[in-house]
Amino acid sequence: MTSAEEAAPVRVLIVDDESLIRSGFRFVLGVNTSIEVVGEASDGATAVELVRAHRPDVVLMDVRMPGISGPEATVTIVTQSDSRVLATTSIDSEDQLVRMLAAGASGYMLKDESPERIIDAVLRTAVGETVVSGRSTAQLIRRAVAADGETERTAAEKRIAALTGRERDVAIGVARGETNQEIGASLHISAGTVKTHLEQVFDKLGVRSRVQVGIILERAGLGPADI
Repeated sequence: MTSAEEAAPVRVLIVDDESLIRSGFRFVLGVNTSIEVVGEASDGATAVELVRAHRPDVVLMDVRMPGISGPEATVTIVTQSDSRVLATTSIDSEDQLVRMLAAGASGYMLKDESPERIIDAVLRTAVGETVVSGRSTAQLIRRAVAADGETERTAAEKRIAALTGRERDVAIGVARGETNQEIGASLHISAGTVKTHLEQVFDKLGVRSRVQVGIILERAGLGPADI
């Protein structure tokens, strides 16, 4: 068997308060043998329970739901599990999406994306990439920290200070929206080495997504608008 054939499928949990949307996502993802839908939830509380039970690789998380909202559920999921959250929305509302990214979502996509783009977004999220529909990551990061004060800036600077020089270089590349391959090319190291450094960045900064790295760098004055 080839390594591709031996690789386990990406396990996905679908969270949306509309059954029709959940069914649509399940149908679209079900045609790809690299993806396995392990469950569905209609609200944030149930999503948290199912993440604990099934440990999915990716959670498709609706932004607006009754009870525990998408951002609230996302905070719990990313702090209590290894699952990555991909926000989904039918309305390209910057305020809501900023909340999701700040909560720890790895990215977001519109619900009416093509089946091919939905599958691609899930697979990219599973390997740690940032997926953003409609707006640039840099724009959302700047929006997320626009109202921050000196306290947040000082805290961010202290967190960045814990990084080695190479880790900081990698973090800056992430804040620019560069892929591991692009960061490696600019630093003259392999993409695998970038991945290793990035894992240390995540651990030292206490984050789970590339977007969160960008938010911390932006707060510290090292974001895309300042570099």
